[in-house]
Amino acid sequence: MSAVAAIDVCALLMVAEMTQLSICMPSNRPWARSRNAIESALAYAERTGARLIVSDNSRDPEKRAQLQNLSPHLHYHYSPSEDASGNWMEVLSLVDTPFLLPMGDDDELHWVDGKVPVDLARLPADVVGVRPQTQIWTADAGVLRTETFAIEAASPAERLLEFTRKVMSNNSIYYSIYRTAAFIPLFRLFVTAHPTNGGYCDWSLSMSLFAAGRVIHDPSFIYRYDLGGWDKEEAILQSKRSLYERAGLPADADKFVSLLNFLDVHIFTLRSSLSLAAADRNEVLLTNGSIAMSAFLRDVRERPGDYDEVVCYLAELIEAERDIQSIFQLAVLLADCVKPGLKDGYVRFFQSAQAA
Repeated sequence: MSAVAAIDVCALLMVAEMTQLSICMPSNRPWARSRNAIESALAYAERTGARLIVSDNSRDPEKRAQLQNLSPHLHYHYSPSEDASGNWMEVLSLVDTPFLLPMGDDDELHWVDGKVPVDLARLPADVVGVRPQTQIWTADAGVLRTETFAIEAASPAERLLEFTRKVMSNNSIYYSIYRTAAFIPLFRLFVTAHPTNGGYCDWSLSMSLFAAGRVIHDPSFIYRYDLGGWDKEEAILQSKRSLYERAGLPADADKFVSLLNFLDVHIFTLRSSLSLAAADRNEVLLTNGSIAMSAFLRDVRERPGDYDEVVCYLAELIEAERDIQSIFQLAVLLADCVKPGLKDGYVRFFQSAQAA
């Protein structure tokens, strides 16, 4: 072994030994459009001793040439997966640290001088995540605002209510550091069993993670979230239509989004990998109903013309029901009103969660 190779091996061993955090970036953009994100994340990793994992399915030869063997803090993976969900599973399969940070390849990550970082190795057991200073950013306007709210209520159900009170128009807190043991089983269930794998599901994934533990704030790093096409009303409407269509749903599925969130959080909460006492689990299911299902029923009452007679009839049955499991069963029937065949997909999703 050459002296240079020996140094590289030693450096890799040192990084593996010290790191608590893997920054996980599935990347489909070519080098020119992902360079800023990757370089910012790598600079942060080198500063903090973290590891950046880039799972690249862009098929851009320049990107591959730039990133291979670039740094002991970078694990570059040439991904065989063509779709986004598959590439997420590729990057997550490479995580061997107790914490991970999901990151988009159009966002940026930065260290803040003078701020003391949270010691991940000493986090209390009831903390599932650590959120950064999140800058909501667009190319035209720059930083629109900075979000720093934490989710610190004591019980799982109270944390769902806290998130609902604090969250704004975007779900930027999703891009936080999480315990690997909490994030990966949840995300694996989502990718392998969810009937749509829709990009809109980050909201239900976040709520399911918050059921697992508190999220505290770390002021020592900034996650710059590129709002992209979600900054103007017409652009938001078009982005939503596109999001649902890519998930195989009708373009107007936004009118059912509260119903879909109710179904997803309910099923995610039932997974065995979520260690909840029976009473806490039931409280989460009830709270999810009071948040998401109540919002859907309100939409049907206020805009009955947007829904067909089957939706209105089933909504009336749900309004009269008090048992959360009966409400869930009726909600599964409603899934076929969103898209024919979706009910069967949710039945399979429910069955998979029982074993997850």
